[in-house]
Amino acid sequence: MSSLPPGPELPPLVQTVAFHREPLGVLRRARARHGPLFTLRLSVAGPTVVAASAGAASVLLEADPDRAHAGEARRRLLPMASPRSSFGGDGEAHRAARRRIAPAFEPDVLARRQDALAALAAEHAPRWPRGRPFRVLPRVRTLIDDAFIRHVLGVDDERLAGPLRTALRRMLNSPGNPPVPLPGEGNDTLAGPAGALFAWRKAPVEKLLAEAIDARRARPGGDDVIGALVRSAPELATDAMVDELLPVVMAAQEPPSVAVTWLLDRAGRSEDAREALLAGGDAADRVVRETLRLQPPALAVLRRTTAPVEVPGGTIPAGSTTIVPIPLLHRDASAFPDPERFDPARWGSGRADEAAYLPFGGGARRCIGLHLSQAYFAGVVPAVLRAVRLRPVGRGPERMVVRATTLVPQRSGLMTAEPA
Repeated sequence: MSSLPPGPELPPLVQTVAFHREPLGVLRRARARHGPLFTLRLSVAGPTVVAASAGAASVLLEADPDRAHAGEARRRLLPMASPRSSFGGDGEAHRAARRRIAPAFEPDVLARRQDALAALAAEHAPRWPRGRPFRVLPRVRTLIDDAFIRHVLGVDDERLAGPLRTALRRMLNSPGNPPVPLPGEGNDTLAGPAGALFAWRKAPVEKLLAEAIDARRARPGGDDVIGALVRSAPELATDAMVDELLPVVMAAQEPPSVAVTWLLDRAGRSEDAREALLAGGDAADRVVRETLRLQPPALAVLRRTTAPVEVPGGTIPAGSTTIVPIPLLHRDASAFPDPERFDPARWGSGRADEAAYLPFGGGARRCIGLHLSQAYFAGVVPAVLRAVRLRPVGRGPERMVVRATTLVPQRSGLMTAEPA
């Protein structure tokens, strides 16, 4: 491999701890010292090239997939990113897997589910604790798991849905603050016993998904994810379908849960934001966009280069794990004037650069769950706000910390709840 761009010289373990605890601060300091292209040396991911400019982001997002692999980069960090899946695959493997499930993520299909999502949120939120601070993110994860498994994945038999929710929660549990990453390919620091523990946790999820798929084979139909997969590829063996679905199920939990938590936090801090989210329409969309600009659920767009890639600031060598840091680009003053200010009015006024807004990634690998997240924002968030009035405990939004490839609130959204 050609020499990597310069970067901080601290030991990898020190860089890793600092990055996971304060990603935005580490990225800002490194860019200020080394320019828009630099290398972090991380214990889990290894040397990671950071392309911290809008120009570099544009080049990487539009790069020929043969020169910049998203799936390979994800597989280095996330153990569930099967190379046969839409999440962890590249080239034709990715395109084929994405085509098989894409009908379930079409806007019109998800729009039909919005009332059901709102009804489910109206069931969950009144059960949240009262009279004491609690962490909202775990409660939202439970709600999103329930919503996805029932109404999007298509597991409507509670004999499977309930155990699947429990198994999924157990599989994705990672302790610590910031949380310990899940073991994955290339993650030597968490190999051995940690990998065996993850495999043990994963087995019940795989078993339950297989049962749900076989049940659907016996009664084909439905516009949900399992229905789309069974209909589009009936020749696939059940274990191959599980391999494709597992990363989709996992990816469908954390990013939307984090995004909804940040929106509830913002609603608790600003009555104007709360009213806009309840009203829906353009006002709600502006609040959503501005919240996810400042607190994006995803840490970065990931790519693994298979050939040298020229970007502003230098060359990314072949074989480099590369990230485009979303929170840093979202604070670029040339794209978003007065970038630290929460200003929903910037959207639609010409004071926001749409091309620099990447909460769902971009290019050919833009998140397939974009419209699902929008259904959660339009259905789940208002239903929760109508059921409870949330009050964040801290004065300002919690610091973002890294969990795998997401940015979660440092204290998991510590709030109190009272009747709305």
